[in-house]
Amino acid sequence: MLRASDYRARAREALKGNWALAVIVGVAMAVIVLIISYIPQIILAMGGFISFQDIFTYKEPSVYATPAGAMIYMILRLLIFMISGALGMGFYLFYINLIKGIDYRFENLFARFHIIIKTFGLFFMMELFVLLWSLLFIIPGIIASFRYAMAPYIMAEDPDVGIMEAISRSKEMMVGYKWKFFCLSVSFIGWIIVGLFTCGIGLLWVSPYMEAAHAAFYLEISGYNNQNTENVPYEYNYYDE
Repeated sequence: MLRASDYRARAREALKGNWALAVIVGVAMAVIVLIISYIPQIILAMGGFISFQDIFTYKEPSVYATPAGAMIYMILRLLIFMISGALGMGFYLFYINLIKGIDYRFENLFARFHIIIKTFGLFFMMELFVLLWSLLFIIPGIIASFRYAMAPYIMAEDPDVGIMEAISRSKEMMVGYKWKFFCLSVSFIGWIIVGLFTCGIGLLWVSPYMEAAHAAFYLEISGYNNQNTENVPYEYNYYDE
């Protein structure tokens, strides 16, 4: 099994000559999510449910004058969550392709909108399971979040996979690897701190670095073979425990 430094090295190698594209993809996603986050307030203001002065206040539905306004707000927020999830799935696809060195391009960001309902279902079930485990105690919730961490990568790479199948495969793949994934994520804390000291500008480069390393981790434990560009199905091994 590779170490955190090995995944970071793979990420740097994949990003060599592609930093600008990776930054553009990340910025584009952030900007799109930011813009659509204001759509509910704008529509409610146009419908007279709130004033235009309230657009940037992010008021909760309970403060709106009518139940209809609150209902419209909730429906719009749900749609935004679905769109954001589909974008996120395309984001994962971009980094998977980047590490593979094949077919990585800006358009990857929108390549999974045809499974927007399934994407929503996956993220919803992941959040639900993590929440249920968190009800026991915070530690089981954290462990659960790592257990299901590979599910979005699985669906991003294979859009035909089912929601529960992606979650189950993630659980199997992460047996014996949750701590390694945690260590990989923690290894970027120093870079994140440096990025924050640059007023967040440095995070434009730290984020692609992290995402590429995580994608490299996924491809490693999924059995991806860089030599023949094939995916070898993950097989459960007793010694992974």
